[in-house]
Amino acid sequence: MEPFKNQFNVKTAQKISKAILRSYSHFDTVSFLKGMEKGLAPLELKSRVAFLAERMHQHLPIEMKKILPILVKALKSNEKDKIGLLHFEVWPLAHFVSVYGLDEFDQSMDALKEMTKVFTSEFAVRAFFIKDHTRTLDIFNKWAMDENEHVRRLVSEGSRPLLPWGQKLIMFAENPKLTWNILEKLKLDESDYVRKSVANHINDHSKNHPDFVIDKLVNWSKGLNKNKNKIQSENIQWIIKHASRTLIKKGHPKAFVLHGVNQSVIKLLKSEIKNSKIFLGQSLKVVISIKNASKKSALVIIDHDMHLLKLNKSHSIKVFKGKKVSLNPQEIKEIEFAIPLKKVTTRVYYEGIQYWNCKINGVGQKPHSFTLKFK
Repeated sequence: MEPFKNQFNVKTAQKISKAILRSYSHFDTVSFLKGMEKGLAPLELKSRVAFLAERMHQHLPIEMKKILPILVKALKSNEKDKIGLLHFEVWPLAHFVSVYGLDEFDQSMDALKEMTKVFTSEFAVRAFFIKDHTRTLDIFNKWAMDENEHVRRLVSEGSRPLLPWGQKLIMFAENPKLTWNILEKLKLDESDYVRKSVANHINDHSKNHPDFVIDKLVNWSKGLNKNKNKIQSENIQWIIKHASRTLIKKGHPKAFVLHGVNQSVIKLLKSEIKNSKIFLGQSLKVVISIKNASKKSALVIIDHDMHLLKLNKSHSIKVFKGKKVSLNPQEIKEIEFAIPLKKVTTRVYYEGIQYWNCKINGVGQKPHSFTLKFK
């Protein structure tokens, strides 16, 4: 599969040049494209985006007030527009605004609003939060009511404290109250696209402020009984569960209540490893037996802690997701799992003794050892 960075190539540069030309006839296409292939070749994805933005800066007017309308007019305006930019072609333009447009705050934010309708400004807008988060939040609070779902999604996604690929927004990571108002506005959004971002935003907060998030989600959950709109209630319930996934993974007891789980009624009868010696690339086979000791049906969330050997002979814990199981009153169920241990770019395995234990509704059990070997 071709590396994604190759999306930003000479053809992309040519498209950008052509789109800019339609509203800025002085754009020197020949000079802009000169040495483009050679310049892009050694660069990785985000560096290619920055390279294209810098090239644009060299060939556009000096004043940002004049540049921003040119960039906006370079965007795809409608279905019949065959020249305007769309999707990842817009990324260098948004990056341009984040680097050179900070002193033209309002006009730059307006430009990013238009860009997010055809791509996303979630990375670019973070520079404006870092410069003046209060001013940017004021704008986002207004945009939370925008008719365009891409703009409303930007309100949540662009302000995420721990956005993947994006600059960390320390002020929000330290104080989740700053963005909670916009999340409250968006929790009932009609768009799945927006609500998913809201859940991911809350999940970011849960990593640094678990109790704060739990309290907020519990309040949301209590409000479900008062909401007579079934669809809205189901949507909020989905956000609650998706937003608390890291809390579930870490075994926060109150998070399981949000998922309809009662930890105290499930009894572990057996847990064992079926193949105590495995080779890298194979799966660890385990079996557990559980009982619902209550008189009501019960939901069980089963995960796995893998205590993986490190180079210094200590162990680090990696959580592997298992499954959700429903048990009838007094029902006993035996379940087998195959947990694959294969080479991945994000983890290094070492030969030797490792450990596994299951987590029943977030509660860890006694670890069992197994030996991992390399072929």
